[in-house]
Formats: sequence, C-alpha cells, structure tokens
Amino acid sequence: MTTPKPPMLLPPTLVENPSPLHVSTFAKPEYADLTFTYGRVKSGGSWPVHCKSFTVSIPTGRQASALTSEPSLIHYKLTVPAGRLPWAVEADTRDPNQVVFTCSPPPGEPAAFDGTWSVELKLWGIEVNGGAGAVEILWEESTSATGPEGPYQERSGKGTVNKRDDSFYLHSFRPDSVAIKRGNKPTLKWEGTPHAAYTMYYRKPDGTQGSATAKDGSWQCPVDLVDDSCFILEAKMGNEVRYLTTYIKINAPDIAVTSMAAEGNVTVDPGNNGYIWLKTGRLDIKDTAGLNVYGGAKFDAALAANGDVTVASSKTLTVKTIKSPADKLTIESGIVDIAGGAAVSGSLAANSALSVNGAFTANQGTTSVWGWHGLDAPSDGYPKVATAPTDGILDVRTNSGTLQIGITRPGNSGRTFVVVAGNHESFSVPKGWKVELRWSGSKGTAFVDWYGFGGQRLPLPS
Repeated sequence: MTTPKPPMLLPPTLVENPSPLHVSTFAKPEYADLTFTYGRVKSGGSWPVHCKSFTVSIPTGRQASALTSEPSLIHYKLTVPAGRLPWAVEADTRDPNQVVFTCSPPPGEPAAFDGTWSVELKLWGIEVNGGAGAVEILWEESTSATGPEGPYQERSGKGTVNKRDDSFYLHSFRPDSVAIKRGNKPTLKWEGTPHAAYTMYYRKPDGTQGSATAKDGSWQCPVDLVDDSCFILEAKMGNEVRYLTTYIKINAPDIAVTSMAAEGNVTVDPGNNGYIWLKTGRLDIKDTAGLNVYGGAKFDAALAANGDVTVASSKTLTVKTIKSPADKLTIESGIVDIAGGAAVSGSLAANSALSVNGAFTANQGTTSVWGWHGLDAPSDGYPKVATAPTDGILDVRTNSGTLQIGITRPGNSGRTFVVVAGNHESFSVPKGWKVELRWSGSKGTAFVDWYGFGGQRLPLPS
C-alpha cells in the first residue's frame, strides 16, 4: 500500500488563458496557456522553505480528463528573478498518459524561498483536445522546512482546469413520441450547445403562440394538446441564432376548420357523453341529398320544415303542439288514430274517415263533419235497412210517434233504441254495421240526418 504524500508547503498558483479553456473541433483547433507561480505562497510551517525541485504533470490523451493529445507541441519557459541562481526545466514525454515538467535549481544549491520572490513556469501552444470536462493537473515538490541540510520530503498537490465546448451545434430535435393521446403534455428533446440560450415556441389551445425557456436538452409542454401541433426550438449563442422544428400528431384531436369538403364517408364518434356543437350559422343539406337519423333526434328549439316531412309506415310521430301557418292541418290520405282523448278548441274538418275510440269533445262552436245527408223516415210499417259505408253519426228527432233504431254488428245481434215523440237522439255507427229504422205502432213523423265521415251516404231505401 502506497503511503500518501503530505501536502505541499509551497502550492503554486495557476492561471489559465482563456478561462475556461475551449475544446478543439475538427474545423477549428483551440489553444491554451498555463502559468504556474511557485514559491510566493506558503501553506504551513515557517519561512524560509528550501526547495530542491518542483514538477508539474499534465494528463495527455483524447479523453475528457486529459488536456491535450499533442504533448510534444507544448512550449515551455521557466523565469527566475534577476540576482537568483538560474533554474533548469525539462519536459518528459515518455509516458503516453502524461507530460512532466521538472523545474530545479542547480544541484547542491537548494533555493531558499522567504515569501519575497518566486519562479514562474509558463506553458503555451497547448492544443486542447476535443473532450469537454475537468482536467486535474498534479504537482510535486521536494522541500525542507528545517534548513538547507534537510531532511527533504516529497510533497504533492493538484489543481483543476475546465474545458468547455463553445462550438455552436444544434440537431436531433424530436418528440419522445410522434403520436400522443388528446389532452396530454408532450416532451421534446434535442442535442445542442450547452452554453446556448434556448426558447421553445408552441401553439396554445386558444390558437395563440406561446413561448417558454428550455434547457438541458429536454422540455415538457406546459399545456395539454388537443390537436396536432408544431414546435419551434430557437438557440442563441452570441450573435448567432439557429432554429429547428418538429411536429406532433394527436390521436382523436379537436378539429377547427373554416370550410371542409369530403368526397368519402365522414365518421364522428365523440363518445357516450360527447356531442357535435354548431355554435353559429346553420346546417344546409342540398335538395339532392338526404338526412338519415338512425338514433333519436332531439330539438330543444323550433324545427322549421319548408318541405315535406315524412314518417315511415308503422313509425310514430310524437309531438306536443302542431301549429299550421295556414290555420289548418290537412291530412290528404290515410287515417289518423287518436288512442286517447282529443280536444279540439277550433273547427275540425275531416275529408275522409275519422275514427274516435275515446272521447270526442268540441269546446267551441258546432262540430261539423263533412258528408251530411238528410234521410227520409219510413213512410209505412215496413222497415228501412242499410249498411254503413263508413263511420258516421245517425241523428234522429221525432215529432210524433215512436221510431225504433236498430244498430247491429255484422254477424251478431244488435241493439234497438226508441226515440219517442218530442225527443232528439244521436247514435254512433261504425263502418259495416247495419242500421234499421221502423215505426213502433202507428206511423209518425221524424227528421233523420246522417253525418258520414268521408262524405258517403247511408243507403237507406227511399
């Protein structure tokens, strides 16, 4: 086990030029000067300090911990004040890992340093290698603190110089992932000069440009992205500025467009809780196109149709209020079935069959049914019989005598009603049922009216 050497009594001061040192590049070599001043600063003990030698070791090679890969190119000079014995300096380059400079006074004439003078070793023309980083420089001395006769002891110390890469480079700007989920923050990376000032420009969700300081080759966007976005990296060093751009694709993004044309299918799936919102303007569908809604359609505002609205057969149209701008609702064909009660506050006109399975109430005016026909009551004791061609109402007013009204379902026995003199009765007659009129007893007089839904007469014999 090697015993560590004690610290130096006369540690040198080190001055580097430039400071920090600059690494060399393929296009531009960089050079450095190092100056060591020895003998003026004392660490421990008392003056004078006698010295037989002082050495400086510079690490060599291409690695970052070495200073130069060309030790033979180093120039060196040792300066001794006037009136002092001359010193010698020798460079030893035999070790490929270091170059050693040994400075010494004449043999047998150790130098006595008392704090009033020093020697200076200057190295220049040092071609700095291309590896940025810190370099440790070792030094040693052979000194005595007890007089010129010794004993002399080998003592050691070290200093550090830093090599910095001041070449301006910028490349490999890229996102961690070229595609991310909507609502996430991307991370971008790059390779660049450590001492440059970096600014990232990005698009904010409201469409405006944002910027932020970036450093250390990595940057996370401060906002969540909702659509595809471009990023610009700016690097400044001195008076030089460089830019790089990259692009990130967002999965399932928000899309804002001024106009859009699609020649193929367009599928939108915002999810169970999503929606498509038309904030202003309108949705136009040309007369040569159609709108198919396969799910439910809900309208919270007015729905205006300037053309026909068709509800397929066996399908249901559910509405609360139907208002016609022409003050009437026209049903040209077919049957309107009202399963519950129907209240008509104005007039009701039916040009075809009107079937009412529940209550029929007219709150204003007189109920008018298209297809009124006056009929003759029987003129003798023989009955008049007919089958209703459509639903209708038989209205009977008897002035004298008693008129029997028989209404019979097809294939079944029916019911018989009587209208005595001075009475007025109305009977609902479904389509296909048989109607029979006869006098009970002696012949009287009566008014018989038929209100047929659809306009057809009740074919009673004359």
